[in-house]
Amino acid sequence: MGRKTTKNTFKINQIKEITKSVGASSRLISLWVDVDYTTVSGWNSNTSQPNYENLNEIGELLEEDNGNLLASQGRKNTGLAEGLEHELQRLHKEEGLPYEIEQLDKKKGKNVKVNNPELIKRLREFAEGYRKENINK
Repeated sequence: MGRKTTKNTFKINQIKEITKSVGASSRLISLWVDVDYTTVSGWNSNTSQPNYENLNEIGELLEEDNGNLLASQGRKNTGLAEGLEHELQRLHKEEGLPYEIEQLDKKKGKNVKVNNPELIKRLREFAEGYRKENINK
């Protein structure tokens, strides 16, 4: 659910290249979109593709039109991804917030690793403040 597996040998998306060019990481994308890190790896290698909702979230983070990833959204690059990447590293290293936490999966009856909801919340708050500061730049 949420991704489409492909067996094509050509590139369907340029997420990996654009992520690198704006100074973000695959880890940041996995947290921002709230998917498993290996899902982003599949997108980067073009072995699977994000659904439209996930693609739109990636475009929002990277401040790229969806058409540049895969439908034009008219986004303007303000440096959000790079700012968020620095904030992610600060939160992880200085404040000790882990990327993932263990949480009980009631269906499986055991603990599983999930993206840290506190880290996601803090990144979203940072992004909101960043956007307000950079709205007219």
